[in-house]
Amino acid sequence: MTNFSSPQEPRQSINADLIGVPGGALQLVTPALVIDLAAMRENLHRMTRQCRDAGMALRPHGKTHKCSVIAREQIAAGAVGICATTGREAIAYSQAGLPGLLVTTPIVQRAHIETLATLHRRGADITLIFDTAENIVEWEAALTGAERLLPAFVDLDLGMGRTGAASISAAVELARRLHGSSALTYAGLQAYSGRVQHILSYTERRAVYLKQIERLRQTLAALEAAALRPPVVSGGGTGTFAIDVEHGLYTESQAGSYALMDVDYDVVELFPDRANPYRFALYLRTSVVSANQPHHVSINAGFKSLSTDGPLPRVRSGQWPGAAYDFFGDEFGLIALAEGAPRPTVGDLVDIEVSHCDPTINLHDYFHVLDGDTVVDIWPVDARGVL
Repeated sequence: MTNFSSPQEPRQSINADLIGVPGGALQLVTPALVIDLAAMRENLHRMTRQCRDAGMALRPHGKTHKCSVIAREQIAAGAVGICATTGREAIAYSQAGLPGLLVTTPIVQRAHIETLATLHRRGADITLIFDTAENIVEWEAALTGAERLLPAFVDLDLGMGRTGAASISAAVELARRLHGSSALTYAGLQAYSGRVQHILSYTERRAVYLKQIERLRQTLAALEAAALRPPVVSGGGTGTFAIDVEHGLYTESQAGSYALMDVDYDVVELFPDRANPYRFALYLRTSVVSANQPHHVSINAGFKSLSTDGPLPRVRSGQWPGAAYDFFGDEFGLIALAEGAPRPTVGDLVDIEVSHCDPTINLHDYFHVLDGDTVVDIWPVDARGVL
């Protein structure tokens, strides 16, 4: 077995000595990825309530934060488990002992298969998804002699063309194959569409998505006819949550970004009848490093600290009125100043709302968890990386 034992802990955060110090959040060495703990917990409980009211379970996606501590917070708030995308995430979350782990991408690399099979034998609570019979055969071989069956979902392609069974008949055949497996047990169906999540207009997003959801409806009917009704139907996201509630086919939601939020989702019309209900819980605390120019200052956060996909990151609301962020190099960001507005000086803190939380978080080792101006904890981003 390839050695995927728990990775050596990254070096201790340089800000660790600020935990519990009054005003310590204002002394952070930057750039520092920050979580507003109260805002995050409000988001977690809100989504749990929304799912409960809709008659769905919540299994949020851990690819957003890549942090087993946040995953435990989500489960404590009422989630039935956590999702992982990569082999690295799946291994990290399994080693952390998280319950209800659903790996939402086919696991096909030998090293990941061997390690996760070993973790299954040791009692890890893992569910896999499959979109080919060949991958099922690989996993059956890896699980030879295991004392319990490993739960497995069929993965259905809703139209993205990324992963998943490409036809309804193929999905039925995979379900039949899992149902007859000696090592795996047929436990559900996954159907997720990522590209529709960020369509800005609710009306446009709904029109595109419901065409895809019709494929899910037809697949469920075919599985029912074959006496293979899936016990769980899993999918959906933050951007489609209201539509997922409307069509009523999912038994659980995989929404993830709601927990922390980002600019990318903040500009999406998430609900047709109300404003975005989720608070910004994630931002990057930065420092002004140069203020020699009349119309802008430079901060210490550029391409190496913030993801570059989606809309531009934003200066945190209310901090520097009229100020706007732009990338200014690998290590630098530019803060354009509004005419007549207060001017930051060298050493001042500038908080940035990130464009896309998932890839931004993957650039950092730690979350600095704040209660007001106090650093209450520092959480490692322990599931980041690709190996």
